[in-house]
Amino acid sequence: MLKMLHLSRIASADCCKPPRRVDSRTLSLNAYFSAFNLARISNADISAFMNPAQLRRSIAVCSVLLAITLIASCSSMNSKTASPLNPVMPFSYGAGPITAGNRSGGFAIQNQSIDHLLATGSTTRIQDRPGLGTSAGQEKYSVLESTRMLRKSDTPDAVDSFHYNDEAGAKAMAGVLGSSMTKRSGLFPAAGERLKVGLVRYGSVFPHYDASGKRIVIGENGSHYEFRLENRTKKRIEVVLSVDGLNVLNGKAASPKQRGFILDPKETYDVDGFRKNDTTARSFVFGSVARSKAASSGGAGNVGVIGLAVFEEDAARAKAELRQEQLAREGADAFPGAR
Repeated sequence: MLKMLHLSRIASADCCKPPRRVDSRTLSLNAYFSAFNLARISNADISAFMNPAQLRRSIAVCSVLLAITLIASCSSMNSKTASPLNPVMPFSYGAGPITAGNRSGGFAIQNQSIDHLLATGSTTRIQDRPGLGTSAGQEKYSVLESTRMLRKSDTPDAVDSFHYNDEAGAKAMAGVLGSSMTKRSGLFPAAGERLKVGLVRYGSVFPHYDASGKRIVIGENGSHYEFRLENRTKKRIEVVLSVDGLNVLNGKAASPKQRGFILDPKETYDVDGFRKNDTTARSFVFGSVARSKAASSGGAGNVGVIGLAVFEEDAARAKAELRQEQLAREGADAFPGAR
């Protein structure tokens, strides 16, 4: 009886303690040991005031409780459900979120990839169209020297243009432009016979269709090209060149008022790409419309056309300016500090 009173005091003291946060496995183990201790108490102490029949019933009840406790403990330990103390953490692939995107060489982010759209916050995307556009390819070393030329007029002496596309597109356009269609090779005249022009690769000229005086160059997807300018006049001229509506010198929307390439009489010059600076150019490359430089610059409405604005030099003014310069040099003083 004294031991039973002692157990009651312990139970009362435990009830006064703040509850501890435990998981189901801790509760199951505690229940197991409590049942085991109860069995020992029942077997050793309670026999003093219980008859044999009552003792057997008590032991049977304790055995059932012990079996239930063991089954519950095993079920809790094998459970895959996360408990508050042991949450199941999600599997992680690295430090940041994974996004899918179209990538090219060196895993560079392209303008039409999902990574670019997320980075810029853009919600619009230029849809691809059939046929070719011109993209800015690899950088190359290319020196461009500045020189002076006086235009005869602020208005171009000649403005001309021609188109380009893949074989199917060029043939279809030629059929729309004129009833007669001829496939030709070599350079062709432009700007009122002042120039002969064409697109070349390693010196070979891309073929073109001639449809009632209109030219459509036949390009190849993935091929780079250069623009050949051949001055057929005996005059010094300036050619403002545009590809897909962009000035190739500054990459901006083309205008005849902008700078151009100066050719001496009878000179031939190959324009090798979009200029980055005076020593670097990015090659012209036939590719999809969506990946063209025009598309990445804000619009692809002018893809497939190449323009030329030709200015002739004001020979009289240039001669007078040259004479004035020579007179100034003639009067130069070799020792101005001696005065």
